[in-house]
Amino acid sequence: HELFTSSDRWSEQEILWEGPVWALDFGGHGSSDWRAGGAYYPELFATDVDSALEEIGPTCVAGAGLGAYVALLVAGARTEKIPGALLFPGAGLIGGGDEPSCEPDASKLDELEQAHADTNTPEEIATDPRVVLAQDDIRPPDYAASFGARSQALLLAEDGKTRPGWWEVLRELPKVHETSIDRAKAFEALSRFR
Repeated sequence: HELFTSSDRWSEQEILWEGPVWALDFGGHGSSDWRAGGAYYPELFATDVDSALEEIGPTCVAGAGLGAYVALLVAGARTEKIPGALLFPGAGLIGGGDEPSCEPDASKLDELEQAHADTNTPEEIATDPRVVLAQDDIRPPDYAASFGARSQALLLAEDGKTRPGWWEVLRELPKVHETSIDRAKAFEALSRFR
């Protein structure tokens, strides 16, 4: 799912899939537990997916925004369990850019300080405010390409818009295919990789 959302954002009407469909909430989102200390990064979200794969076995994965980047990481790291991954644009797709900035953005530090000072609890709000960390992680294109190259198959849901560097580099890989941004059509395309 996208950053600051939950698995509730995926409707059954959009997902045309024969067989079971599992939707998980990353740590700090939706019905998942909040992480002690507020550590939220795509690689940690990938461990959430990996834990689910241990329970359900091999399957295709799909993600939007932040979830698309996580799907890429898991598809490249667990090739024996993921025959195909479908990536949609959405909130959290860009991350903190292709490389670190030498000059920190003071507003980002203020935003992070506010998130850590927040006294909300999981009973009061669904998403831990500290997941804001995940929108600023660095996503180098060569790092993303290494996961894309190891994956069995990737589908990029395209709408003709410019994407971040990590997405752009995936377009050049041989096992990457473009598909419709329409979720029903995109899931139909993903079903070929089961």
